[in-house]
Amino acid sequence: MRTTAGLVKNLQLEDHIILKVLGSALTHRQSLTKQQIVNYSRLHEDIVDFRLWELRNLNLVSRHDDSFAILTAGLDTSALRILADKNIVSSIGKSIGIGKESDVYEAINNGTKLAIKFYRIGRISFRGTTRKRSFAFRQEDNSHHWLLVSMNGAKKEVELLQQLSDSGVAVPKPLYRAMHCLVMNRINGTALVNSVQIDNPGVLLKDILTNVAMAYKRSIIHSDLSEYNVLVGPSGEPYIIDWPQAVSTNHVNAKYLLTRDIATIVKYFNRKYGLSQTVADGLELVVKP
Repeated sequence: MRTTAGLVKNLQLEDHIILKVLGSALTHRQSLTKQQIVNYSRLHEDIVDFRLWELRNLNLVSRHDDSFAILTAGLDTSALRILADKNIVSSIGKSIGIGKESDVYEAINNGTKLAIKFYRIGRISFRGTTRKRSFAFRQEDNSHHWLLVSMNGAKKEVELLQQLSDSGVAVPKPLYRAMHCLVMNRINGTALVNSVQIDNPGVLLKDILTNVAMAYKRSIIHSDLSEYNVLVGPSGEPYIIDWPQAVSTNHVNAKYLLTRDIATIVKYFNRKYGLSQTVADGLELVVKP
């Protein structure tokens, strides 16, 4: 990512124009011919020829027969350029989280600490994705293009986080989305799975379930809740993160997914901290009027 961030400054304007054109084309097709790139970018054909050669050497763009497609590093570069141009992010720091579906890094803007999340949904099988996600596409709609799926994952999560944040649910506050990445406020917390000392685990569990209940009242179910996506703040307050798999309470498997969420977190607390909370009690707390 540091290398990619450096490219944002070092690439030519024409490079960013071509990357933007190829990134925008994801919603319509996998790739573009050189002539299509010339038409959309309004750059001279000779310039497009040379810049495509440079972008391929940097592994930002790939070529298949007579067509060109943007690669993950190219989309990263394009997204970072957008964030820099919009004065959303001024620098990228160290990695703070690598998951099965995303990479999260520190970011800074005018001294303010942020978190920037890049979606990597292609790390899991597409069959699983289409089964769980409303933003997955049919095969004839470019379903195999993981960058497109990641872009839609980012779009879905930013909308959910805004709804949840406005409702008072303890989640990261979304600030801006660019392509397949999401900029959020940086939460000073530790993953629950890594929290060695919890002063009052019973209170923490209740606080987590209260937030689940608040989301439920907004017709949102996390559907992947576990000790890995709960952060514990410095005062022991919980934050629930990673919502791209969330479903509506109208989902055909809503009851099962909600029960699984509660069972996973309740059983973790019972096992780790010796509590005797039942799943039924937790479910009652969440769904009560």
